[in-house]
Amino acid sequence: MSKIEEVKANVETGKTKLVPGLVQAALDEGNPAEAILEAMVAAMGVVGDKFSSGELFVPEMLIAAKAMAKGVEVLKPHLAGTAATALGTCVIGTVRGDLHDIGKNLVA
Repeated sequence: MSKIEEVKANVETGKTKLVPGLVQAALDEGNPAEAILEAMVAAMGVVGDKFSSGELFVPEMLIAAKAMAKGVEVLKPHLAGTAATALGTCVIGTVRGDLHDIGKNLVA
């Protein structure tokens, strides 16, 4: 199994502690950051499909999203190019005290 496939599998299963190391290993192996990101997005697509079909529930989806976020933290310096331009600022939040911020967390 290639490192990119390992990253994808571990994002799907929500292995938050393993994903950053696997992403770094995939980068060290010479894989482009864009390919690793595409694999993680595909993993979240699988998670979304499983959620839609009732195989997974919100907690599993959030754990997978957190695993992907940890992987993206490792990728950020490799994805930011010198030619990047800011399109603007995006602010996202919920009402203070609202415990139901799952949607906000998924979007963020």
